[in-house]
Amino acid sequence: MTSEEVTGRKGARVRRARGGVASDSNASNAVEKRTFEILRARESNDADAVTRMEWTRDDSARGGDAVERAMGTEASTTGSMMEPDAHDWKRSGRTVSTHARGHIVNHAALWAAQMIWASMHVFSNRALSSVPPTAFCAFRLALGLPFLAYSARREGGRVPLGPLVRWSIPMGVAIGCAYLLVFVANECSGATLVASVQPIMPVSVALMSSALGLEPMGRMKALGVLVTTVGTITALRAYEVFQADGMNFVDAVCLLSQTNSYACYVAMLGLTTKRYPYPLLWLFTATLVAEIGITLIGIPTFRSFDARSVPASAWGAVVFAGIGSSVIAHSLNSWAIARVKGVLPTVYSGVQVIFTIILASIFLDERFSWDRGVGVGVTILGVLLVAKAKYRESYDARLETNNSHEHEHEHEAHDDDSHHP
Repeated sequence: MTSEEVTGRKGARVRRARGGVASDSNASNAVEKRTFEILRARESNDADAVTRMEWTRDDSARGGDAVERAMGTEASTTGSMMEPDAHDWKRSGRTVSTHARGHIVNHAALWAAQMIWASMHVFSNRALSSVPPTAFCAFRLALGLPFLAYSARREGGRVPLGPLVRWSIPMGVAIGCAYLLVFVANECSGATLVASVQPIMPVSVALMSSALGLEPMGRMKALGVLVTTVGTITALRAYEVFQADGMNFVDAVCLLSQTNSYACYVAMLGLTTKRYPYPLLWLFTATLVAEIGITLIGIPTFRSFDARSVPASAWGAVVFAGIGSSVIAHSLNSWAIARVKGVLPTVYSGVQVIFTIILASIFLDERFSWDRGVGVGVTILGVLLVAKAKYRESYDARLETNNSHEHEHEHEAHDDDSHHP
């Protein structure tokens, strides 16, 4: 292929990219729709709709990125016609591109978020002996609410008062139960078991969303639900609830209710954002309702609560839960899941379990038996199957398939041209 042909092919690809962007007369609507889908996926911790959704949204707003990626793709199919990345850097004698460095940062953010959540489980466990769960939860939400209010304000959403009140109350009840039960279950069952049930949350969301007609329930997803159920029963030793020295039935219900309460909130969020696509606003109003409800429930506790007798370490755990978990960890996780493979953040929920097991064994002297470890592993496998099925249903999977087919056609065209001098 001559340089003129390469240039002509490259120019045609640029024109196609520009034309695709320019032909969309409703570009701003597409941007708004894609933005709210990204935010809803972030909020539900359901990353399968986020992988490259931001790229698509940005392309709807401006053609430059589409042109640049088109040029980059053309260069990869014609033999590195582009200049090397000016930001390449050396590490251990090997060149690592800016793109690869970005992946390292993304994974580091996901690891950090899971580490913060695991630390919250462990540190709050010891603090709950000094601060009752209702008071601990109320203080935590009070610290996180200003950040949520700021995020909702930046989102810029407006919802009529009627729907706002009608939906915020049930959503607040659901998310409030999740917020409160995570500390009640921690006090009763320990940090390790609380962390062990967290990976099932995406599966619960998938079940409820399927029941509400928000997403289909295919064979792979159903298999994942079944595998997750078996793994969770094994991890909690739920089959021992009727034995005298087995798992306490109330504790098991409390653990499972915590994750399913949050799943209820996420399912309702999926319904509300169809008409009012402002997930951060809904999160703020639901959390505000939850804070009011938990504070009212905790009035008897506050009357007998002696704040002066609480050690500084317990107050530190409250601040860590309010700022570290509610603000920093959620921000890191939301930032990272928009930039990595959709299935990956779901798998990272297993990292939280590992971190919690390690920290709990060091600081709390908790022991985690091998059979429960097997149960957690099976649970994570089921979650991975559900996440994989959801990714295959997503817009991103279709986009990836179309790009793959386009690359194959370009390679075939290049091979045909190479046989003709």
